[in-house]
Amino acid sequence: MKRTERFSLYVALTALTALAIDGVLPVMPMIEADLAIAPPFSGAQIITVFVLGMAAGELLIGPFSDAAGRRPAVIAGLIVFVVGTILAATADSFAAVVFGRFLQGAGVAGPKIGTRAMIRDRYAGTDMAQVMSVIFTLLILVPMIAPVIGAVIAATFGWRGVFWAYLVLAAGLGGWLWTRHPETLPVDKRIPLQFRRLARNTRTVLGRPDVTPVIIATGFIFGAQLTYFAVAAELFGAIYDLSTAMPAFFAILATGTGAALLLNVRCVGRTGMEAPILAGVVLLGVSGAALLGAAALTQGHPPLAVLLGLGWLGFFALGLLFGNLNALAMRPLGDLAGLSSTIIASISSLVAVIFATAVEAMAAGPVWAIAWAFALAALLSAVLIIRAIPVSSRREIFRAFHSFR
Repeated sequence: MKRTERFSLYVALTALTALAIDGVLPVMPMIEADLAIAPPFSGAQIITVFVLGMAAGELLIGPFSDAAGRRPAVIAGLIVFVVGTILAATADSFAAVVFGRFLQGAGVAGPKIGTRAMIRDRYAGTDMAQVMSVIFTLLILVPMIAPVIGAVIAATFGWRGVFWAYLVLAAGLGGWLWTRHPETLPVDKRIPLQFRRLARNTRTVLGRPDVTPVIIATGFIFGAQLTYFAVAAELFGAIYDLSTAMPAFFAILATGTGAALLLNVRCVGRTGMEAPILAGVVLLGVSGAALLGAAALTQGHPPLAVLLGLGWLGFFALGLLFGNLNALAMRPLGDLAGLSSTIIASISSLVAVIFATAVEAMAAGPVWAIAWAFALAALLSAVLIIRAIPVSSRREIFRAFHSFR
């Protein structure tokens, strides 16, 4: 397999997570209208339950990939994803859709975690950093185009057509991987499943005061974005009556994250990762506080230009935070990198679901939910990050922050 094809496969496998979240957003109102929803179910669970399933899958797939190999782990995840997709596509009740989405989330952990492990197996040092930079740069496009793709498919085939498209995509990726990409983990380097050792290493990771607070902070940041995903259909449909233009608004806000990722690639080598993290927390707090003020002045219905402007700023902040927080949590865990990446992904996803569900429940509408999510995520993550950083390092970080500005 040539380098270009290999990179294309890595991007496609990694993009499945974003496609499974962003692609279904335009059809959420269709699903709610077609299937009766009654408590304890709500439309937002189409998103939050997917992430909950992903948290469960991530916890299992890392150790499985170390024991059985990367390709079996990715294929197993894709099979679970396909089962969930079929269940959602053929559902005659909203409960069945929710369960299907849970299985989709659990399954998508296979390509998500397995692809990272394959990259780690094949590349090291600066080569690995370059590969990841290329992949994440290309992934900037996914949140921009996925809602458009979902809307186009739904306009022709209905909301079920989006799920059948997921099935075709997953089957194609599985066949591509199995026939073209070799296994990257030799048999002699595989680690048998030993639950006692896993439990001991998990306690080691979570017992570090410079790691666990950062993992939880990562969950709050992801939860802020997840809140937006959960309420976006209601926001642009019920509040602004612009549901048909929702994919365009998603693309506009996604450019904020893309701009931040591109800027971060240039700046992190000069300032370190802490300065962009500090800048991101500040900008996210400013975005949330300003949006709270706008919502208070307009009874939760600020002008669309104000919403998009402050939302863009918030998504720019999220772009500075995502990758850097993961790197900050991983930095002291080189000897346990595989297990650590699984723990970070799983726990942060679980925290995100709890945070997004709580914010949505307490907020008086979608604008309020996004505003509170941005503001609270910034405040809580700032406290946790400061706690995780040694006192001796904080002065240097603030100097780097001034340099970043």
